[in-house]
Amino acid sequence: MLSETDHSEDRVARLERRLQRERKAREEAEWLLEAKSLELYHANSHLTVLANDLEMRVLDRTHELEVARQQAMFLAERDPLTTLANRFSFARDLDAAIRAAQLQGGSVQLLFVDLDRFKEINDNYGHAVGDAVLLGVADRLRAICKEQEVAGRLGGDEFGVICVTPIHGERAREIAAKVMEAMSGPIDCGRLQLVVSCSVGFASFPRDATDSPTLQRFADIALYRSKSAGRSTWMEFDETMAAELEHRQGLETELRSAVAAREIEPWYQPIISTQSDRIVGVEALARWQHAERGLLLPGLFIPLAEESSLIVELGQAMIDRCCQEMYPLIREGRLDYVSVNLSTRHLRSPSVVEQIAATLASHRFPPSALQLEITESLLLIDFEQAEERLSQFRALGIRIALDDFGAGYSSLSYIRRLPLDVIKIDRSFARDISSDGQAEAVVKAIVQLAQALNLGIIAEGIETESQALRLTSCGCFVQQGYLFGRPMPLRETKQYLEAGLNPMHTTQRKPASRA
Repeated sequence: MLSETDHSEDRVARLERRLQRERKAREEAEWLLEAKSLELYHANSHLTVLANDLEMRVLDRTHELEVARQQAMFLAERDPLTTLANRFSFARDLDAAIRAAQLQGGSVQLLFVDLDRFKEINDNYGHAVGDAVLLGVADRLRAICKEQEVAGRLGGDEFGVICVTPIHGERAREIAAKVMEAMSGPIDCGRLQLVVSCSVGFASFPRDATDSPTLQRFADIALYRSKSAGRSTWMEFDETMAAELEHRQGLETELRSAVAAREIEPWYQPIISTQSDRIVGVEALARWQHAERGLLLPGLFIPLAEESSLIVELGQAMIDRCCQEMYPLIREGRLDYVSVNLSTRHLRSPSVVEQIAATLASHRFPPSALQLEITESLLLIDFEQAEERLSQFRALGIRIALDDFGAGYSSLSYIRRLPLDVIKIDRSFARDISSDGQAEAVVKAIVQLAQALNLGIIAEGIETESQALRLTSCGCFVQQGYLFGRPMPLRETKQYLEAGLNPMHTTQRKPASRA
């Protein structure tokens, strides 16, 4: 048996072992707690870093979204090229200005600015140069406008300015004059320095119009009048302009109907050979037999047709009718050819070659008996396209004449490259040849040029026998003008041909007087 002492020692041993286990367990617990605390500390630190990073990312993204929103708002209201107000925001600002003027009094003046012949810049120099011009114009408008005034780009080469003034303010006139002055200086386009003119028209609220749409329409009418007056000027709207526009729109509607109804007819002016005393051809000139206004000359309706697509339809109708009416005379050998003017817009029509070819075929009209007349100014718009079209006409056998040669844009490079048959000397030389030695010298030089290039020559505008003799002595043996006959309708043309009189006997040659 164990003694009492042995039991006491055993209890102490067990107690010490338990205490050791408890101490070890406590130490392990403390170590584990410290390790977990350290792990939690690191985790918390990491989470803090993540939270801070996330917060920064959220702030950055929020900033990016705000910048994008502001940019979107800017682009929604600004022209992307010039950063001027775009059409939408310009119209909104105009409405706001008119509302304010209605409540507080005052005047709102609206100016429209349109660059003259801007398309030629894009066609001849490219869109990069065109953009440089638009930026230059925008900068000049900014410099002209005061802080409260709004300048905008309304599309293409169209700009606008809104200014608010006292009821009888003249600020619009001041801006218009400054725009003209600003445009007189060249615009830096990199390697080019271009001078670009513009036309300006403006109207005022409430003097001219009582609402925004009417104010815009009247400013546009004034701009149209500015362009019609020769461009590079400004016009202020007045009541007569609205009446004239209404008249013009009515005339355009009538013209459209007249073209469709074939009321526009060709009148023919004789072209004479002074060597053979024979009528070799006729030039077809448009006349409108209006039901109420009587006979209308081309100056009253051709410019109107040229501003719209009507000129293409009219030009095609003229060619069709000329082929129909002249075919019997050509077939009988009484004429060699009929000459028809081809407008710029008609020449640029994509289907012009196919249409004219189809017309010739439908009338069995010989292509060599059709002469198409183009003007030198047409070549400046798109020379490459003009050259291609004329080459296609020549391939069909159609004759090509360069009209009004010497009037302003003559270029030997054009004459050399183009597929021409004839040069028509501008009528100003015939007018001056009897009294101006220089005019005669120029005519002789043109004749020598034509001979060197194997081109025919026609002198236009012959009104006196003296002019005819002088031009003949210079080598111009084919002539056209009132001396030989004014434009006349088909019936009188046939009578004229049947008479067979000597063209130089002017007292016998004059037909009935025609405008």
